[in-house]
Amino acid sequence: MKEYKNYNLEDFLLDDSFRNWVLGEDVQLDELWIDIGQRYPEKQTIISQAKDLILTWRKQNSALTNDEIEFQISRILRNTEPEEIPERSSWSLNWKWWSAAAAVIVAMGIGWQTWRGIKPTQQPFTYSAYVTATPVPLQEIINTTDKSLKVTLPDSSVIELTPKSKISYAQPFVMNKKREVFLSGEAFFRVTKDVQNPFFVYANGLLTRVVGTCFLIKESGENVEVLVRSGRVSVVPMKDVNNQKKRNTELLLTPNQQATFSAKDNLISKSIIEIPLALVKVDTKPDFNFENKPISTVFSTLEKVYGIPFIYDSTIMNKCFLRVKLNDEPFFTKLDIICQTIGASYRISDGQVIITSEGCQ
Repeated sequence: MKEYKNYNLEDFLLDDSFRNWVLGEDVQLDELWIDIGQRYPEKQTIISQAKDLILTWRKQNSALTNDEIEFQISRILRNTEPEEIPERSSWSLNWKWWSAAAAVIVAMGIGWQTWRGIKPTQQPFTYSAYVTATPVPLQEIINTTDKSLKVTLPDSSVIELTPKSKISYAQPFVMNKKREVFLSGEAFFRVTKDVQNPFFVYANGLLTRVVGTCFLIKESGENVEVLVRSGRVSVVPMKDVNNQKKRNTELLLTPNQQATFSAKDNLISKSIIEIPLALVKVDTKPDFNFENKPISTVFSTLEKVYGIPFIYDSTIMNKCFLRVKLNDEPFFTKLDIICQTIGASYRISDGQVIITSEGCQ
């Protein structure tokens, strides 16, 4: 009798009985493999990965490209989230990928040259590519109206889908400790917090990861924008997810910050949203009536209210005091008034406000 308790990923992939069961070619195998899954619960993750890989490669004769298959295998084999991947050599990561790929090639009887000859697409990380390559059933929702469409996901997260936009997600929604949504168009997300099952959004080559927060994603043509309203959001180009040498392209966004991604150039940048909103409740909002206040106090107040970092030389500006009354002006209007009053200037860089000043008399 086979020692299933010692099975690894490749063993499951190369097991004829297991493959026949996954592909539904022998219903009499249901009892056997259901029993094995119950007997060895520690193998559930590997079994799930093996099933997904087999179903993915089953599609290779239809519409999958080389890049799409590589995306799916990498996605299935990632047991941890991007920032939690331990430091390993690129050889180790590549070996895991290629060993799994080779096992599937042998198991499915797919010729090596046939697979290598699949024509890659120019932009493999489009909505249609994601949906086509995903081996599990997806629920697709399209907003065909002229108004925003409210969608409640199985985990109680809420998505406000703009007209002509669409999303797809797997059923069941939580798989391999992940909640994944594929987006085409524009949508505002209110994600229910679940630390054990992070929330992922795939939009035209950009991967957005959160635990629980509110944010907006705009996907149009070759560009993707992610604007954060609350919480923390990490974004990274899909092409760099498994590339340890390019992990520094991952950005962490906080409230009132945004990321802009160019799928064509695979470039991503961070800035401040066009109209930053106060993060504190109305009844606790600080008084903007500055009566001869040190500029450090002024900047500190703005940081607390809007959550946007200020960078300035406190030594040069230690004699700068502000006497001005501000009310409900937009963030950048406040900033213009402050800088004009003390003779300073500012610029936005990497989601921060950089103040330039020659000091005050």
